[in-house]
Amino acid sequence: MYKRVNKLISQNKAKSLYPADFASLKKEFDSEIKNIIGGNGKFLLIVGPCSADNPSAVLAYCEKLKVIAEKVKDKIFIVPRIYTTKPRSESGKYRGMLHSHDAISQDFNQGILVARKLMIDVVKSFGFFAADEMLYPELYHYFDDVLSYITIGARSSEDQIHRLAASCLDVSVGIKNPMHGNLKSVAQAIKIANTPNNFVLNGYEVQSYGNPFAHAILRGYMDNEGRMHENYSEAFIDKLCVECNELNINPAVIIDCNHFNSGKNYLLESEIAMKVIGYNRKEIKGLMLESYILDGRQDSLIEFGKSLTDECLGMEKTERLIYDIANKI
Repeated sequence: MYKRVNKLISQNKAKSLYPADFASLKKEFDSEIKNIIGGNGKFLLIVGPCSADNPSAVLAYCEKLKVIAEKVKDKIFIVPRIYTTKPRSESGKYRGMLHSHDAISQDFNQGILVARKLMIDVVKSFGFFAADEMLYPELYHYFDDVLSYITIGARSSEDQIHRLAASCLDVSVGIKNPMHGNLKSVAQAIKIANTPNNFVLNGYEVQSYGNPFAHAILRGYMDNEGRMHENYSEAFIDKLCVECNELNINPAVIIDCNHFNSGKNYLLESEIAMKVIGYNRKEIKGLMLESYILDGRQDSLIEFGKSLTDECLGMEKTERLIYDIANKI
């Protein structure tokens, strides 16, 4: 049982209220990422807050990130995380900007408009197109002209609709290993995303063309007793390569340096990143980092630029880490 709360604003209406005319610039940005996933580009860093909780803080963060990006642009291509929804294992917790644009009220339409304006402002001010998690596949086209990278999270990567929707996208898609860590499952998800599919989406029967730039993100896993374990070591990368080779798919992988890989200890992100860089593996295309202006997290929007969800590296530590990565690769 459920009740209808509010009809969503149409995609056309949202785009008319906040228009974006960046097609050629976006094509260049998208191509940089695709070249990396395909094996012919720089090193990819997808970096930013666990969730985008405050537009002013995200813009301030991106301003600082742009300065760093310019200094390492010969080696590293940086994509900011502007994650507008947050999948949660427990109810009652902050679920992201789309659900609550000010972290207090609940208004999905306002969330869509605030998030769209934020992403447009980031492009206009800094030339960054964002990365976001596709928690709700039906909402992707509200933001398709300002997003250059999509992730499918650990709680969604085994869901058939998410896998099929990934096959429709014309941007690179990182698919995280599921919570239990099965690497065959993530390889199967990539295979489905790579393949043309016929299915139902947004009230239509659709035929997708397949997405050759779908790839794995390793983020650690949890065992049956609830203990967290890493899967960024070379042994797991080898296992992923075996699964990908069996399905004849690209074994490209991004390593998530937080979440279960760090045991949710954000201070380990730098150590993990440098270990992974030291592997010097061609399959490793980049890293994902959770980072914000201030270290740590908080329960409400009190300190400017501190995460409302997972703990994040502060900007000072992030800057130092990015320069260390640039010097190592």
